[in-house]
Amino acid sequence: MGGSPEAANAATNPSQLLPLELVDKCIGSRIHIVMKSDKEIVGTLLGFDDFVNMLIMIILEKEEFLL
Repeated sequence: MGGSPEAANAATNPSQLLPLELVDKCIGSRIHIVMKSDKEIVGTLLGFDDFVNMLIMIILEKEEFLL
């Protein structure tokens, strides 16, 4: 029945999750991504791989052009 206190704390406190654990918990959630080029993508996170390449169902894609 054990389990470390750290593991129990991480389950109740999201700030204690490792980065990949946090991304894994977001699968199925709506996410908002802002790219370096100022392009914005809003969609649902469907999955990711070991390199954190993400599979996203895109709902909205917006690119701002500043003149």
